[in-house]
Amino acid sequence: MAMKVLTRLQEIPEFNRENIHIRDETELVAKLNRIIKGGHNKLQIVTDFDHTLTRHTLDNGKSVLTSFGMFRECPSIPQHYKDEDVRLASIYKPIEADPVMTVEEKTKHMVDWYIAAHALLKGVQFPRSELTHVANKMIDSFRKGVKELIIWSQTHEVPVLVFSAGLGESVVAALKAANFLLPHVKVVSNFLALDENDKIVGIKGEVIHTYNKNETAIKNTDYYNLVQQRSNVILMGDNIGDAGMAEGMDHCDVVVKVGFLGHSAEGNLPNYKKKFDIVLVNEPSMDIVNAMVKLVL
Repeated sequence: MAMKVLTRLQEIPEFNRENIHIRDETELVAKLNRIIKGGHNKLQIVTDFDHTLTRHTLDNGKSVLTSFGMFRECPSIPQHYKDEDVRLASIYKPIEADPVMTVEEKTKHMVDWYIAAHALLKGVQFPRSELTHVANKMIDSFRKGVKELIIWSQTHEVPVLVFSAGLGESVVAALKAANFLLPHVKVVSNFLALDENDKIVGIKGEVIHTYNKNETAIKNTDYYNLVQQRSNVILMGDNIGDAGMAEGMDHCDVVVKVGFLGHSAEGNLPNYKKKFDIVLVNEPSMDIVNAMVKLVL
């Protein structure tokens, strides 16, 4: 079959939606043509987890739990943990979404947040079976079309990196519950260090936060070795910091960045358009990404 060459984005029906914002159409067409030309052997998919693979809100308007939120839902988690976690979020969430504050300034606050959040975890009994139970209720929280993307990438042997600044155990539990944790899907995240009684002593290794999800976190993982030959990336995130997730891969040639914007859309759209090639506002599905990968043979 002859390789498809795009001349305009509008040839892909999914690109004709109202809620899609393109930074530079000519540049994006050129990037997609290079990805198509490189084929699936050159491609990898790098994605955030919270509110990227999962939705921001369900059809009924309910907010989708984050990976830390899943942990908090476990019945045995002490109330003081929950209260303090909510208090921290009320301080730092607005900072994370602030359209005006510089990334340098935000980074300092995010590090403070992660240090405080991880300190809270110390001494808490890890709720293993409860987390599995919560994860089973998360299956409907994935964006429509994630399953299709996972199956496509399995069929074409395209590795998928789920790169999360959240809680690794929750991410893994949710992916497992939905049958998305296939051998080609790798998770790089903050995993808990436990003592012999399953009590949490801290986080393993360097903490990954919203603004250092790049080179340092990927360099020494199995995933890094897996993708040495894969220079084309489709990257997905819901946060400005996610746009840098492929920066640790020196050999990357083409990176198409897809941003899912779900909060304070009007204030944040200009910032997102600076960082992402494609910005999707309040989009519940993976249709755009699935349309792009289907062009790659």
